[in-house]
Amino acid sequence: MQKVQWSNLPEDLLIRIADGLGLIDFLCFRGVCKDWHNASSKAKHKCSGADPWFLLYDDGEGSQCSLLSNQDKIYTINIPELDGATCLASNEGWLLVFRHGSMFFFCPFSRAKIELPSCPFTELSNHVAAFSSVPTSQDCIVVVISRINDHELKLYLLCRGNSIWAKHNFPCGILVLDKITCVVFGAWEFQFLDEWESLVAFHSAKPLKGNRYLVFLPMGELSHKIHIDRMMDAKSKLGLEANVSISTCGKLMTDSSGQCCIAIQGENVHATTESESRHLKGVWIQPSYLNIPPDQSW
Repeated sequence: MQKVQWSNLPEDLLIRIADGLGLIDFLCFRGVCKDWHNASSKAKHKCSGADPWFLLYDDGEGSQCSLLSNQDKIYTINIPELDGATCLASNEGWLLVFRHGSMFFFCPFSRAKIELPSCPFTELSNHVAAFSSVPTSQDCIVVVISRINDHELKLYLLCRGNSIWAKHNFPCGILVLDKITCVVFGAWEFQFLDEWESLVAFHSAKPLKGNRYLVFLPMGELSHKIHIDRMMDAKSKLGLEANVSISTCGKLMTDSSGQCCIAIQGENVHATTESESRHLKGVWIQPSYLNIPPDQSW
């Protein structure tokens, strides 16, 4: 019987093998040889489970990142795109990233990247963001909100196909605004939340007119809420020292119907010791390999 080299396996068989691999094994599979790499590009690799993974990065100290899987395995991964960057939102395996005055979508596992039109701000200051669906969807909408002062918010909105960001100010009357920690999207409505309450809510399919906002909508209306203890758990599993603090952006998770079922708030885990403290950033992300055509753009 003639022996067949692993590198010469039929492409359809290689694709079937790639389809059945977990994310990390899939990434290793792609790096074996040219034929395996080409076959993996045609595979339909999907998310390995509903639970998100935790990606830890340092926005000012290089591109080496730590990745904590939902099975508590730790991997080291080099991601140059996150050097000097800040993740603003996470949804379905995609990150919305701000870096050096520009904004783009990014999948850290496939390195797929989609640049957004000219960013309406040059620096981050209490900015919180979300996007309604995967950036390859024709109906994807990006929203970013920031606090101007204790009683006023500024909202930036961009729909796919547009080249200019829409800008809106939201005076919030006598309400004293605190830090916005999360954005919830469902049924075409964005809700920006301050820990336990909705500060601003608007329907993205309708024109923004006047002061359309809601206040004091309990977070309990969400199906689930993941508390800060999950962040503390991730910090412990990553073996981080007591002098390390971590900040994260908010994340949305959706069920099979496309409705929001879990909202993970943007959080801060403070260092327990002040001496020579070190600040890192993190983001919860779905473990997906997402590829895009080379001419994909907004």
